[in-house]
Amino acid sequence: MPAKTIPNQPDSKMAQLLDKVGDLGILKPGDMVEGIVTAVTSSRIWVDINGGKFTGIISGRELAEAGIAMPDFKGGETILASVVDQENEEGFVILSIREALRNRGWNALEEQYQTGTMLTARVVEANRGGLIMEADGVRGFLPVSQLTPAHYPRVGNDKDEILSKLAKFEGQNLEVKIIGCDKEINKLIFSEKAAKQEEFDALTSKIQVGEVLTGRVSGVVDFGIFVNFGELEGLVHISEISWDKVEDPRSFAKVGDNLQVQVIGIEGDKISLSLKRLIEDKWLDLVKGYKPGDVVEGIVTQIMPFGVFVKVNDEIDGLIHISELSFEHVADPSDVVKAGDKLKLKVIDIEPESHRFGLSLKAMIAPESMPPAAKKSASSDLSKLGFSDALVRKLKEAGIDSVATLQSKTVEEIKAINGIGEKSAAKIMEALKNE
Repeated sequence: MPAKTIPNQPDSKMAQLLDKVGDLGILKPGDMVEGIVTAVTSSRIWVDINGGKFTGIISGRELAEAGIAMPDFKGGETILASVVDQENEEGFVILSIREALRNRGWNALEEQYQTGTMLTARVVEANRGGLIMEADGVRGFLPVSQLTPAHYPRVGNDKDEILSKLAKFEGQNLEVKIIGCDKEINKLIFSEKAAKQEEFDALTSKIQVGEVLTGRVSGVVDFGIFVNFGELEGLVHISEISWDKVEDPRSFAKVGDNLQVQVIGIEGDKISLSLKRLIEDKWLDLVKGYKPGDVVEGIVTQIMPFGVFVKVNDEIDGLIHISELSFEHVADPSDVVKAGDKLKLKVIDIEPESHRFGLSLKAMIAPESMPPAAKKSASSDLSKLGFSDALVRKLKEAGIDSVATLQSKTVEEIKAINGIGEKSAAKIMEALKNE
């Protein structure tokens, strides 16, 4: 009786065929494969896969459809590509060049990111947040905040106007640096500002903080005025336009005007400028004759949820904070005073930097008129020393809630309190001498 043949035995034809198939593997659409370029023609790239077990072809048609030129792959070069079709009618594996370019591009971009190399990227599309750009076959994003001042849209916060300005860059090439790169999450962030940083540093090395320059207004927006100095540009922030309150920067300058400004800061890629610092601060002259503790007369001009604005002697705008209206709890300042009321007030705080002229109504209340709880509080109230609310808060945070407690501290102990330096400590000691 003949011996039985055992299926898949090594010497059987079926086993040999299965082994061969196992060695070759099975390619499926979407698979990534590594291959060696064997030939490049005008319309195709030929790729040897798995040591000659498969032959792949990459068509130039998909590149043309995407507006990408045929890359200069050379024979013998190793590439990565994705499988589109495991076999066409000619028996070849159809591969995707776009995926090959993507992988090749990521490698180059990651290296440029690590080395901080400048590169050229093409603007593909604009949106309200910035520009979609492409480099080495990979798309990334350039936020509007990363544009250089020359390209930044000066249109305020209108998103549609921003988009209109950015759309003009579509199809253009920009010099950029990569400031964010992560292939795993498909993150690629470009910056035009970073690419120009060395040039910016070289140019700004020729100017100094405090220097006065004359430039041309290149843009006026809600938050300030842009001023151009040839290859450089700075911003006069709305807070640096005038010593008085500024509602709209457009009432102070228009595009094309020549302005004299002072450089007040150079940091990163920003030049901060000031108009008001070239003008005498009249407020300082107005408050020169006043000090904390003085009693003044004022007329209520405006009532706000946080307090009351008062015109003192027809020249100074002061503020009575809601906490300084009464020793009792005040929910609405209009319950205590009305617009037009003429009040006697005590000056409790003068801050030149912020133009703060702090006033108190409750400090004018006679002790015999106070509620019992308020009398106890007033006898130890730190604010009666003329300290600002911020200084009183810092002292209370340190456990000092009365004049008596403060008097028990040495100057070194006071200087050691968080947020209080030598200047504030000296002010405290001077106030205590007069107590």
